[in-house]
Amino acid sequence: MGYTNVLVPYDESEHARNALREAIKVVNNSPDATITIVEVSAPPQDLVLSSINKSGFGMGSSLVPKDEFAKVMESRTEEGDEELRKDIADIVVNFPGTVNVQLTYGIYTVETIIDAAKHNGCELIVMGSRGLGAIRGMIGSVSYGVLRESEVPVLITK
Repeated sequence: MGYTNVLVPYDESEHARNALREAIKVVNNSPDATITIVEVSAPPQDLVLSSINKSGFGMGSSLVPKDEFAKVMESRTEEGDEELRKDIADIVVNFPGTVNVQLTYGIYTVETIIDAAKHNGCELIVMGSRGLGAIRGMIGSVSYGVLRESEVPVLITK
């Protein structure tokens, strides 16, 4: 039995694009498979005034009226989802299964990726590795963190 519900964290890098290609292979190009592509973005600092901007900790307060905040966030998320769809279109064009794209806001990328996998009921996380720092060896610090922290199996690709 193969995987049918896979999460691919996406950051527009060639490593992320390769991970998406690998995820399609992993699900055996099945029409019953679902690939969820998640781009993690920091919360929009132009909408929230927070002590996080100064010290890295604290509660925020909205710079837009409460009744407009949700509309602005929804609009930005839809725009981000559409940009993501365009960026991956050439890779998923012939994939017969379901492709979900999600721009997700989070401060801690590792935890946000793991939470997205749990929320979407994913059986596997397939992610690229930049491997930019020697401190984490041959894989990037986000890849390393997800590999170390996730209860969901993780496949890291180059």
